[in-house]
Amino acid sequence: MEFAMKVTVDEMKCGTVGLCVKECPDVFRFREGSKRAAVRIDHIPPAFQACCLKAARICPNGAIAIED
Repeated sequence: MEFAMKVTVDEMKCGTVGLCVKECPDVFRFREGSKRAAVRIDHIPPAFQACCLKAARICPNGAIAIED
């Protein structure tokens, strides 16, 4: 089985910029009724790991956490 990372978005830190949704739409989405980001899938498959890492890196508020 391949390694699958876990990604979370801290709602309190999310500034509704949406860079993560633009960078990795298969993983991130806007919460319904809000512009705060949410993670769409629990465990990130290898195909989406690079875009998740980039989304975490470019988030201006540091709201995205990557877990091993």
